[in-house]
Amino acid sequence: MPGDNRFLSGDLLELLRQLIAPRVFQLPGERDFCNQVLGDFFAEDCFFAPGAAYDHEDSCTLLRNPHIARNEELQLSVYPEGDALRQHYLGHLTDVVMVSADSLAAERLGGADYDGDLIKTIADPILNRCVKRNYDYDVHQQLSNNANLPLLKIPSLSAPKSDANDWQARFQTVENTFAARIGQICNAALDRSVIAYNDHADPEERKRCRRDLEALAIYSGLEIDAAKTGVRPNLDEFLGGRKVKRTPFLQYKYLLERAEERRRAWYEPTHRERLDAFFAGIDWDTVDSPVERLPWLARQLERNTPKIQEKPVKDSELFTFAQERNWKRQLDEKTLSSVSALLWDYEHCLSRIRACRAPAKGQQRKTDIDRILYARGQEELYDSDELYAFFQQLSSERISTLRKAIVDQQWHLMTEGQRETFLREHLPEGADYYDLLTDFRHGGFRILGDLVCDIDDLEAARERKQLRRPADSPAFQKMMEAYLSAPFSGNERAVVSKVCRKLLNKIIRPSLAAPYVVALGKRNLLWDLLPDHIEEHVLEVDHAE
Repeated sequence: MPGDNRFLSGDLLELLRQLIAPRVFQLPGERDFCNQVLGDFFAEDCFFAPGAAYDHEDSCTLLRNPHIARNEELQLSVYPEGDALRQHYLGHLTDVVMVSADSLAAERLGGADYDGDLIKTIADPILNRCVKRNYDYDVHQQLSNNANLPLLKIPSLSAPKSDANDWQARFQTVENTFAARIGQICNAALDRSVIAYNDHADPEERKRCRRDLEALAIYSGLEIDAAKTGVRPNLDEFLGGRKVKRTPFLQYKYLLERAEERRRAWYEPTHRERLDAFFAGIDWDTVDSPVERLPWLARQLERNTPKIQEKPVKDSELFTFAQERNWKRQLDEKTLSSVSALLWDYEHCLSRIRACRAPAKGQQRKTDIDRILYARGQEELYDSDELYAFFQQLSSERISTLRKAIVDQQWHLMTEGQRETFLREHLPEGADYYDLLTDFRHGGFRILGDLVCDIDDLEAARERKQLRRPADSPAFQKMMEAYLSAPFSGNERAVVSKVCRKLLNKIIRPSLAAPYVVALGKRNLLWDLLPDHIEEHVLEVDHAE
């Protein structure tokens, strides 16, 4: 959306006008400057935003957060061009938007002032047309304050006097100062705005909700001022009990925020399940508010938008050597095979480095163990971390043998007596956990298998993260050695590609290597291995001026 964030300010040229003493200016040039300043008044119903870097129409909308009611929407005309004096002295203030104090612009923006309040200037034509309806622009043809919706005046309250020795009063003042409820006010306002500005809603209900919105807009200003006055408004009427149904838009927003949470209890539904339940629980054919239909429209857009499919450019459109129809058949097969093996080693060397740098994931089945303990009411008696710590003391050979025995002897089908005999034979040091492991209630037979499999899988993952392996080819070993000699370089691709380039030079001259790399479908590796020989093979294309 075109626009920017700026600090709200009054007309600084007006401030300069207040400071000028005409009798001080004696020279003709000074008197001429003084007369220009004294005669340059701020344009009516306009705003001055120096250095705006976005395209705009004749007017823009100014908003301030929190923005609750339509009464707080302000639209002003863009300052007319030709004011050389203002542009010369104030044109460098690109983070400031100036308005006339006579226009009541600050009061319109939720009781803003000029002490550092941030204002959004928005040039989006669709939003501007919506805000322009507040002014009955088709009738009045002007953006004056008188043509706008009624101005909401936020009263100024003075801090109450209380006894400094009264600890309860002091605590109440501190609580009122820091316990802001702006978020709750905005949520209550959004619930009512869906009805207040919905043309399909009941007229009486719309009227009531609009009055509530205007009251909440005033209360939001008082709540912000409470940080200075220590006086908080009474919001029991709006926050004490829910008189208006919570809009689905807020429910959807809450679900999206929870999607970022990585941890959840085993019994909680997944994010996808929550979303499916949310959309299934609403009859979207009966939802007539545009705001409330946004989640459904977003879901339909996601489902019906085809994914972008890559369409790589043909080799004949990029390279000179690919102009002939059978150019690949002219390549030497032995050289092509050697280059193919080298590129395979290069890519897999980088892939192994990336895989080994990623931490190994352990305790993948911990959630299942916690679920079983919770179902049996044993979550206070046993701790899954303690169980993992015990099994990690066993050697990898013991863990592998125990895992094989669990499968071969069918642990999950054993009787109660057979279970303890099995544990005495294969896990004699775990006598303290026999009662837990032999209890098969609520799927308890899985506890032993979960623990053993997690420890065994973690050990296998660690073995797979070995950078050097006996089966590696000589070329692979040389590239890996180069990485191990500089493991903290920060760019393993540059280190490995340098060695790969030297090995490629031994197979074929660099100036002739590009066709072989392209023929193998690896032209993306040209920038890694042959950046100095790309230009000589690229097809020249005439570009229109």
